[in-house]
Amino acid sequence: MATFKQYKDKDNKRKWQFSGYIATDPITEKKVVTTRKGFDTKAVATQEFDKLKASILKASRNRRSITFQELYDDWLLQHRKSVKPSTVATNRRFIEGHVIPKFGKLKLDKITVAYCQKCVNEWHDKYKQYHYIRRATAQVMSYGVSMELMDSNPMKKTILPRRKEQEKKPNFYNKDQLKDFLQFVETLDNYRYLAFFRLLAITGMRKSEALALYVSDIDSFNKTITIGKTIAIDEHDQIILQTPKTRSSYRTISLDDETLKIMRRWINIMQQDFLKLGINTSKKKQLLFPNLSNNLYYPQVANDWLDWIYKKAKESGHDFEVITPHGFRHTACSLMFESGATINEVQKRLGHKDVKTTMNIYSHVTPQQAENTSQKLANYLGF
Repeated sequence: MATFKQYKDKDNKRKWQFSGYIATDPITEKKVVTTRKGFDTKAVATQEFDKLKASILKASRNRRSITFQELYDDWLLQHRKSVKPSTVATNRRFIEGHVIPKFGKLKLDKITVAYCQKCVNEWHDKYKQYHYIRRATAQVMSYGVSMELMDSNPMKKTILPRRKEQEKKPNFYNKDQLKDFLQFVETLDNYRYLAFFRLLAITGMRKSEALALYVSDIDSFNKTITIGKTIAIDEHDQIILQTPKTRSSYRTISLDDETLKIMRRWINIMQQDFLKLGINTSKKKQLLFPNLSNNLYYPQVANDWLDWIYKKAKESGHDFEVITPHGFRHTACSLMFESGATINEVQKRLGHKDVKTTMNIYSHVTPQQAENTSQKLANYLGF
């Protein structure tokens, strides 16, 4: 630590000096020790000391001039300590697949706003999730600013291009479509499919939440099901159980009698099938929808099941509207509103943190509700 003291110069005038340790060079890890004299006041001496210390550290950073790849490697170590494994996996896919090829070899002090904007525009032209790639890149650069390796974040200064307008197919079923779909699924030689997709359509849960359920999450006496975990893929491509997206995603919701009946039958079928294989299903954390080894499925399996169902339907002469597993969540939202449920009731059942999310789905999937509203107004007016 430097010390400040007063002394008399050759003209017998009182002056100030500082001497001792100033700073440690981050690259060489050598301590910088020096003495500076001739300051009229202690305040001036202190000011000069601070300037000297800052110049040493800044010069070291300039000399270091690391690459974006080196910054990313450091950021990733820190990132793993602050987010869920699935988030790490997602960010790695985006950054290593799209960002590193463009920024990896660049020195941090050579990255300009203009270059960043060029990359954002290219991502916009090629990828639907261009905004996510930009955001992930900005996260890494923000870390560089926090670590004082970058003076500013050029990616944050870019202008995000407008989303491309694309005509989207409806991703939900109305009441009649859902009834026809489930009736067909019931004819197939796999009761698992009926149990799984009815559960999605009635509860509105996400496929990753359904695949994470335990048998014990169903309370037949109180006619409820508890959703408190989700499956995900970590950065090593392993299936894991983790906490839900938000605190609001923890929820216990009611089940109707028919769905409970179907769940009980599926559990019985599943237990009998595993008993024949000599696999114990009486454990406390028995999965509701396990794979053939009584372990977790990959999330993609729900899409594979649905593709197989549509294939069988087409072979049988059925022409169902094709939706995704997430479309059953939108279906639940739509039908709940049409049945008279309130916004708050739907929000809590779906586990949305923000009511705006519920409203966004509502505005896209409730044409029948809009027609009903118009008719209600006409009936009320009477002219």
